[in-house]
Amino acid sequence: MSALSNENLKQSGKLGKEALESISEMLRMLAEPARLALLQELKGGEKTVGELAIELEIGQPSVSKHLGILAGANLVTRRKEGVKVYYSIQGEFVFPLCRLVCDKLAADQQNRAMIDFSI
Repeated sequence: MSALSNENLKQSGKLGKEALESISEMLRMLAEPARLALLQELKGGEKTVGELAIELEIGQPSVSKHLGILAGANLVTRRKEGVKVYYSIQGEFVFPLCRLVCDKLAADQQNRAMIDFSI
C-alpha cells in the first residue's frame, strides 16, 4: 500500500487491510471458550498448567496448547521455576473487552434473561 493511500485511510478514519486482519486474528484467538476460561482463571494470579487443568477440569495437553496460543499472542507470560512453569496475564486489555461483550449480551437478553453475564 502506498504512503498516499495510507494517508487517505487515516484521514477517512478507516483501518487498512493489514490492521483489520490483525484485529480479526486476535478476535478469532479470543473466540475459544477454553482460552477465555484460562485468562479468567489467571486473573487471580499466576498458576501452573496442572493447577489450571484441575481448576478448569480440562486435560493438561489441552491447557498447554491453549496457553501456547495465548503466549504467542502476548496475552500470557511464562516463568520457569525448577520443573514447573508458571503462567500469568500479560494482556489485561482482554478484561475490559470481555466486559463490553458481556454488557452487550446482557442488554440483548434483558427481556429474555436466562444467562448470567455478570463478572
